[in-house]
Amino acid sequence: MRFLILGCGLVGRVLAAQLRAEGHQVRGTTTTPDKVAGLRELCDEVRVLRGGDGPAVAEALAGCDAAAICAGPSPAQAQTPEQRRAHYHEILVGTAHSIAAAQSAAPIAALSSMIVYGDADPSAARLDEQSPLREPSDASPACFREMERIYLQQLGARSCVFRLADVFGADDPPLREKVRMAHQYMGGAVPFAASALYYRVAAGDVARAMRFAFQQQLRGLYNLSHEAVPLRNSELFDAHCAAAGLPPLRYRGDLRMAEAPVSSQKLHRAGFRLQHTTAAQLPESPEAPEPA
Repeated sequence: MRFLILGCGLVGRVLAAQLRAEGHQVRGTTTTPDKVAGLRELCDEVRVLRGGDGPAVAEALAGCDAAAICAGPSPAQAQTPEQRRAHYHEILVGTAHSIAAAQSAAPIAALSSMIVYGDADPSAARLDEQSPLREPSDASPACFREMERIYLQQLGARSCVFRLADVFGADDPPLREKVRMAHQYMGGAVPFAASALYYRVAAGDVARAMRFAFQQQLRGLYNLSHEAVPLRNSELFDAHCAAAGLPPLRYRGDLRMAEAPVSSQKLHRAGFRLQHTTAAQLPESPEAPEPA
């Protein structure tokens, strides 16, 4: 089969390697010309394009049997509400419109985010794909929800969308490095809330879930994370700060995440099991070795 991977970042690169190992052909995309040479080691073909460029996306999708939409916003370009409003809309909503407008019958699997649960009832026993959500207070969950709507309503029976926890693995910095970077580059103030639960999922499992969606012809919306209830942001990150001799982070709360446990049972009932997300069951303590 020929696959299009739109956005060969953290997850896209892992997915490309998995698909090539199975004998499939992979057409990958990036927005950064400097990354083309490295991606040619993982993909049969690499194109430089932006997801909002409808004609370029349609051309890249032509001749492909399936498409994995892995394009995601860059945290560095989304530190303020104004930045998020422009950047998230371009990367998420613009890409979704391009895919929906393309003349293709290929099934797609797209990555959304559990950040949409930040506006859900924090007193809920469990949050799942059917949980009611309040009107988003920030552009980030609003754009993810609009992206989901486009894929699920306009593409209908050929779309699968995964709501992800925070993705780790590959070249993603470990938690201890992230707290140092928060102090070095952000003055110790981070945009998320102290009380949110810090769910994590390995990039290898996200890529496996996308392959599972294509193999099993999954359709609809699925949460993708572990079932164990994790620590809250302040509990985990402040412990890392203390271990590094740094003051606690300041949590601005601009970006709300789930404060109630999130269920991934729908995906588990479909037959998918995590293989690489062992570190996320109990997110690493400051003394624990970094996950591979």
